[in-house]
Amino acid sequence: MRICQVVGSFPYQEHLEGNINNERYHIGGVERHVFEISNALVKRGHSVNVLTSRSPFHKKNHEIEGIEVQRLSSSISIFSGTIPFQVFTNLDPTKYDLIHAHTPNPAIADLACIKSNSKVPFILTYHNDIFMESTPGKIICFMYNNTLGNLLLKRSDLIITTTKSYADKSIHIKNFKNKIEVVPNGIPIERIETSINRNRIKEKYNLPIQSKIILYTGTLASYKGIEYLIEAFKKILDCDKTSYLFIVGSGVLRKKLEDLVHALGIPDNVVFTGYVSDNDLFYYYKACDVFVLPSVSEKEGFGIVQLEAMAFKKPVVCTNMPGIKEVDEDEIATIHVPPRDPEALMNAIIKIFRDDDLSRKMGENGRKLVEQKYTWSKVAEKIEMIYKKMLTSVAFT
Repeated sequence: MRICQVVGSFPYQEHLEGNINNERYHIGGVERHVFEISNALVKRGHSVNVLTSRSPFHKKNHEIEGIEVQRLSSSISIFSGTIPFQVFTNLDPTKYDLIHAHTPNPAIADLACIKSNSKVPFILTYHNDIFMESTPGKIICFMYNNTLGNLLLKRSDLIITTTKSYADKSIHIKNFKNKIEVVPNGIPIERIETSINRNRIKEKYNLPIQSKIILYTGTLASYKGIEYLIEAFKKILDCDKTSYLFIVGSGVLRKKLEDLVHALGIPDNVVFTGYVSDNDLFYYYKACDVFVLPSVSEKEGFGIVQLEAMAFKKPVVCTNMPGIKEVDEDEIATIHVPPRDPEALMNAIIKIFRDDDLSRKMGENGRKLVEQKYTWSKVAEKIEMIYKKMLTSVAFT
């Protein structure tokens, strides 16, 4: 098949190697999802072209691992998104068997949908609702969701979500259930090296070998609920002075979170690492005793980081938000707690700390769960089946 993937941003080789030279060109879970699924589809014998925006710090297109990447200059920048009107001149739907776009960076998906004009199947992966924290941002999101966003959903021939519960809960897509398919996220488990030195991080930060490490990884944004984890950690320290909280990632809330840590009097036990490359991140997963995803908003549509922790056989504590909890509905590898509840977070973490057998069993269950459901090869197989179904439907034959 000839497939065109459309996404707001797409990794450069530097991102894949862990080197970032422009933090404003955001490469997060959605962007890595598109890279991984494109890479997996190429391995299955398909031709994949990625249509995306260009970082102003890069002048060339790059082909990455057999993926043809077409990067367009951004005509307009608005908040964290861009509007590359060059889609109209650079996207030729007749060159492809289908077009597969991704939100929540919507503008490029909207333009691609308009240009496709029903000439080929148009598939949309709806990773999560569009959300901005500022008052102007909230107004823009409301206007978009009720106009262009709704039109994009209507015009899409099929919508993919990463969990069923998110599809049921989101007010924006729940009316399109007749054309929704569920395909989860995945992780490149074959590239995750788990047989690495578990004590490297403790040695780097001069921590006692017997100390316990709680790990959070991800962007430092309000929807992640990190402040509730910090408050829970303060309660944990009241019981166990040898625990440490590692907050891995960068973001606009770092200063505010650091101020909270100092206000609570726990700076000696909390480490803000800033951005960490993928290869170095593995050592943090290996070192931790429990991984925590304390998200408080439906902007967190899945939580790939919990899969990464499971790959390292680490127990996970996460909030029971739609999408996040569906990754492990039976709680064989995770403990689900209500959002914005430091007490519940504390109790779950301490429960794991105090029961080595439970911790080990959760870790083993998590690894098995990832191998059974969440590898990119399995995800690509489901995507491929959806593509074939669309191409054989009456409307496109």
